[in-house]
Amino acid sequence: MYTIVKHTHLTIILLTFVFFIINFVLMMRKSPAAQNKVLKIGPHILYTLFVITFIYMISVNPLKLYPFVNGWASSKLGGFVLYVLSITLALKWAKTNLWRFVGLISAIFWLVMSARLAYAHHLKVKGAEQDTSAYLEQAQIFLTSLS
Repeated sequence: MYTIVKHTHLTIILLTFVFFIINFVLMMRKSPAAQNKVLKIGPHILYTLFVITFIYMISVNPLKLYPFVNGWASSKLGGFVLYVLSITLALKWAKTNLWRFVGLISAIFWLVMSARLAYAHHLKVKGAEQDTSAYLEQAQIFLTSLS
């Protein structure tokens, strides 16, 4: 059951991004199709399903990764919140095209960072063993290697 919910969760993430790109392109073209009810309501339904699948996965996850207890899970939750805020900036809050593109780039950035974190298995295991923010150590190693 966990695997089915996990794949549903990943599909929902993909669909939220597809809806976002469609809405963004239609908004930039000033198309009346941007006011389509499905395009307006669909993302909200997907976000709700996303949260439901997220809650299920953290409640039954085999590694005991919980937000606000484990740095990895907290980072994933934070990435989702920043992703949604970036989409909101691009589609609703921005008044100029420059800020709309800032929202677009920001949403893509947070989606990629969250996806990258999802496959950082060494952080999940380390975070499960220790109650610390394991990703900070990895960031320090990365920054040290740059200098």
